[in-house]
Amino acid sequence: MIYLFFVLAVLAGLFTNHLPGFMPAFGALLFCGARMKKRDAIWFPVSVLAVADWTATTQLFQMQVKWEHALTLVAFAAMAGIGGLLRNKLTVWRLLGCSFAGSSAYFLLSNFGVWLGWGVYPHTREGLVACYVAALPYYRSATLSTVVFGAILFGGYEFMCRRHHDKQLEPEPSHAG
Repeated sequence: MIYLFFVLAVLAGLFTNHLPGFMPAFGALLFCGARMKKRDAIWFPVSVLAVADWTATTQLFQMQVKWEHALTLVAFAAMAGIGGLLRNKLTVWRLLGCSFAGSSAYFLLSNFGVWLGWGVYPHTREGLVACYVAALPYYRSATLSTVVFGAILFGGYEFMCRRHHDKQLEPEPSHAG
């Protein structure tokens, strides 16, 4: 079920109008890192996002996929890896910390790729700083979406697990009679 939730989160981000950088996939990456089987927690979400990114870039935006897109995939892997820190102990504060750390890793890695490969900013220290400064509104949106969608996914999952557990504890109705 977690695998399907992730695919739906990615599709929701592709086919809905949203604030730039505000994507369900960010919170879903943390969720995958924490709740998927360890062997699948990074490769599965990164593979789904690679296909989605390629499709959006080439089909929706009519652009070419270039080598620097690989840094975006590394950023996605970092977010899922940070989600793994929530595997054994989930608290509100840990979720907030991992949301901030995950969106920060994404911001740093993906914008480094923009600076390095897009040719928009000069390859100087000032150009790198200008690239990061220009991306700050996306960072705010990405952090907010990581918190919001992470809370929805983790909260919904915990609710469903508790509900399922409570149903198993209910006594069977008596059929005496």
